[in-house]
Amino acid sequence: MAAKSKASADEEPTKELVEVTLSKEHTHKRQRLTAGDKIQVTPKQKEWLEGQGKVGAPKEEVSNV
Repeated sequence: MAAKSKASADEEPTKELVEVTLSKEHTHKRQRLTAGDKIQVTPKQKEWLEGQGKVGAPKEEVSNV
């Protein structure tokens, strides 16, 4: 049975990062950020932030009047 080399065993897979612009306050890596700040996140983190309304354009409120 061949052992993995130490270099390959210690390497973390590189994650694809995307830049997002915050639309609301958010804490990222223990740093308090405000709307308009840009951060690098994984696509999965971006999806979560979008679901929380933290990134992307604010949704327009629709009036039933």
